[in-house]
Amino acid sequence: LGTTIHTANAEELRFVALQLLTDRYAAQQGITVSAEETQAYVRAVRQAMAKELTRAQERRDELAARLASGTLSAVERERLTKELELAQGAVEMLADAASPASAHAADAQARAEIAASFVRQWKINASLWRRYGGRIGYQQGGPEPLDAYRAFLEEAQARGDFRITDPALEAAFWRYYTDDTRHSFYPRGSPEEARAFETPPWAEASAR
Repeated sequence: LGTTIHTANAEELRFVALQLLTDRYAAQQGITVSAEETQAYVRAVRQAMAKELTRAQERRDELAARLASGTLSAVERERLTKELELAQGAVEMLADAASPASAHAADAQARAEIAASFVRQWKINASLWRRYGGRIGYQQGGPEPLDAYRAFLEEAQARGDFRITDPALEAAFWRYYTDDTRHSFYPRGSPEEARAFETPPWAEASAR
């Protein structure tokens, strides 16, 4: 697409090429992110943080109760004291993340930008999967339409949208999409696979 990429890193090449190509795809398909969707995602993350906070508080209280029992050896007391310090740190961090009032303007803006980026990527992935189908991988960042990515990139390469001039780098570029050992997939035909791109995860969280 008129951009020259100089790199010896196949992952970097894959990231940049896919970003450029999906940016154009999103523009062609009219994929945008509304303020309401961004806010819904921020709320969903905050709700998830609140649940983590509850679990962290329960763990902290459990450790504190065990330390107060008076039946511990010196070694156990030292170990639990360190665990309690870590648990208290987790509680403080999660309490800050889960509280809407704690965010400064700059932090709120950064969170909104991250939210918009996540929502946009999910919508691009959903659109690609509906168009090309195939297996869906799952990872921490959400469902990944791996086979759809591959078909999309193969189609773009055949069309002349991008060209990799180094044969070794090209082989490494495609390995991400051909080496199944690098991925975990939703079971084919499973309810989890069917729901992966059915309802936006931020909408599901907001409805709970």
